[in-house]
Amino acid sequence: MVRRYKYPRFLSRPRGYVVLLLLSFLCTMYSMLHFIYYKPGRANALLYRYQAMQETVIDYVYYGGIRRRKTEKNMYIIYIYIYDIKGSASTPAQTIPYLPLNYNYSNFDVCPEKFPEMKGQIYVNMTEIPLSEVNTNFSHIIQHGGSWEPHDCIAAWNVAFLIPFRNRFEHLPILFRHLLPMLIKQRIKFSIFVINQEGDDLFNRALLLNIGFVEAMKIDHSFDCFIFHDVDHIPENDRNYYGCTGMPRLFAEQLDIHGYRLEYEDFFGGVNGVTTQQFKNVNGFSNQFWGWGGEDDDFYTRIRHYGYNVSRPPNNYGKYQSIVNHHTQERQYLGRFSRLKHSVERNFIDGLNSLHYKKPTIRHYPLFTNISLKLRPD
Repeated sequence: MVRRYKYPRFLSRPRGYVVLLLLSFLCTMYSMLHFIYYKPGRANALLYRYQAMQETVIDYVYYGGIRRRKTEKNMYIIYIYIYDIKGSASTPAQTIPYLPLNYNYSNFDVCPEKFPEMKGQIYVNMTEIPLSEVNTNFSHIIQHGGSWEPHDCIAAWNVAFLIPFRNRFEHLPILFRHLLPMLIKQRIKFSIFVINQEGDDLFNRALLLNIGFVEAMKIDHSFDCFIFHDVDHIPENDRNYYGCTGMPRLFAEQLDIHGYRLEYEDFFGGVNGVTTQQFKNVNGFSNQFWGWGGEDDDFYTRIRHYGYNVSRPPNNYGKYQSIVNHHTQERQYLGRFSRLKHSVERNFIDGLNSLHYKKPTIRHYPLFTNISLKLRPD
């Protein structure tokens, strides 16, 4: 005798299936929202990879025939043609060549921007390393507190690096291992400040950078420009010049987790810089972005509203790799889109001129100056 399997009573009616489907849908939506909110970096990376894959397929379909037809005739014209179709906003490559190895310059000459030591592509080593080992390797070169300047020529620029920070202790030595040799090759006078947010309140990257700007100017008011550098962005090319030329400037134009493509046309995050006067003119960052996301888009709106044009590194020099290990992503700021609608209106009342914070703790370490404080939403 064949036994029939009896379904639960509520599934014997059409209404039961509707209830089951509704519960499944709600569970799926909850899981997606939880993932996006608590893992925004990973969620955005997955979404961008999907979009990049789609665009690559479209490029092949629409432009593949153009490339094949034009290749035999003139490779250079085709390169420019495809470049224009893609609409890249990279700064055109400069025609000034890099100096030869036997080039002689005086201690009284201003340092050029293209030294022979700048070979281009550099080896990126993501192996974790203790900060003490990096200190040992560079403390005899870098002044205590994170400052350095060349002695074989006069530095063209005095640059302050501001690194917003919280609980990324494994990332900091990896960044220093790559960044410090690069800056020394480029003969840039620099100072490094790590702006650390203590406590467990929502992370406010923009507010940290505003505070870092004010506190750094108290230490040295002669900085020509400021570069805002995420701790998990590792440069791949030492010809990506970290001087103040072409400010405002997006240095991290192409990130590996985004398929080495510009994330979107108005992207201005990760690693970017402005002159000291430009930062004052736009009233710095907004102080109101609590949580991950939106502050760099708001900053870009301020820059464009003031009439500045953003430059990018030439020749694909702006390539970076992202550190994925120990990457505890901050929670998203869900109200960022409504704030971005009113970026221009808030420009003159929200920023450096509305900055309020308690006196930070400042400590000087071998390779950087640490500025630590607690921040809490009003």
